[in-house]
Amino acid sequence: VKQHWKIYLMFAGLIALFVLGIYHDNRTIYGSNDFNTYYYAGKCIIFEENLYSNMTFKYTLSPYLYLPFFAALFAPLTLLPVRGAALLWYMVSAASLIGSLYFALRLGIGKESVKDFISKKPYLLKLVSISLIVVLWVDNVSLAQIDFLIFFLIILSLFLFSQKRPFLAGIILAAAGAIKIYPLYFFFYFLVKRRFKVAAGGLIGLVLFLFIVPWASMGTTNFKASMNSWREKRAKPYTSPIEKVVKKTFSSYHSQFKPSNQALYAVATRSLMKDDENVILWKEEDFEYKIYWPHPLTPTQVVIFRNILLMAIVFLTFLCLDYRLVYTSRLYLNLEYSVIFLSMLLLFPQVKSHTFVPIIFPIIVFNCIKTDRQEKHIYSSKPLEITFWTALALFCLQGIPYLQVVGVGAYSMLLLWILFILMMRKERAALKG
Repeated sequence: VKQHWKIYLMFAGLIALFVLGIYHDNRTIYGSNDFNTYYYAGKCIIFEENLYSNMTFKYTLSPYLYLPFFAALFAPLTLLPVRGAALLWYMVSAASLIGSLYFALRLGIGKESVKDFISKKPYLLKLVSISLIVVLWVDNVSLAQIDFLIFFLIILSLFLFSQKRPFLAGIILAAAGAIKIYPLYFFFYFLVKRRFKVAAGGLIGLVLFLFIVPWASMGTTNFKASMNSWREKRAKPYTSPIEKVVKKTFSSYHSQFKPSNQALYAVATRSLMKDDENVILWKEEDFEYKIYWPHPLTPTQVVIFRNILLMAIVFLTFLCLDYRLVYTSRLYLNLEYSVIFLSMLLLFPQVKSHTFVPIIFPIIVFNCIKTDRQEKHIYSSKPLEITFWTALALFCLQGIPYLQVVGVGAYSMLLLWILFILMMRKERAALKG
């Protein structure tokens, strides 16, 4: 009977993948501006056009904001029709999901059989974990996002590091950082941990992916013009004086007031600053706008407060790490990786449902911890379990409009961050003992 159920579930999964693939294909033609942006950015590489010129986006509503490497990586797909390229991109997304889960589990359970590990887990825990992963993936696929590809590259890098291949791990991590900047946060982690071979591989990889590959794909003239345009539009505002930073931040700060934005950055803005335009907009959408701070702050004060808050998160995160490299057990390193992933999410300026992908790793690690240390009181204590389930509950409550406004997604990340810091410190104390 069990074998029949496995066959039925596998068949149902294949049907779901097929249906989702059709949905993804249709979204590409009728609604997914993200894929269209990638596709026509790849066309710019083929036809040697400036990636960041407004004229290159006459076929899409969203401008291309990433570095040139991803457009160069995407360029071969543009040799296919849009639907064919979309189908291939869907397959890449599916492979990234499977690869991410596989290598994350390998990091968590070591040489133990994945089948045996899963069979030990309670059904409720398996149901919740699988449901969260499916929701995150469906959201990414429907918007044709690249978050699972980035997550896969980071997890693969960590896995290669665990296999004592630090130089290659650095190159793979550099590939992720050449697409989106936030994976470079892990380089800072490896530097403070004195893993210089990872940093060396990352430095070579960044030179390769940021300069050599785009230059070879675009040609010297177009590469220089595109990099100058990117620097003017993306990098320059963040190297300006404080007044210009504030002006730039709040010239497009409406995203901070969108209920869907669950970044700690955005929740602080919504809680500390009143915006009359958004009050009107929210009332039209039946949202009740409330300022939780008794004295609303000015835009400049909010920016200063948020920067202090984010710097505090970075400081506390790295303060809790072990720099002597005495504790190199798989479990301890996974706890450190989880803390880095969560602090990385807390530092994001914009976190929506599809960008929560890194939260998958801490969830898998927590499951693996309960398997590895089931007999020890450190991880079987009720307060830790209650905190973990509370964080997941807050994460799921984002579907309720008012709680979304309040920022329960940010609170879920913050709660998990605190939880994993405590577990990391307990594990270090246990290793000392």
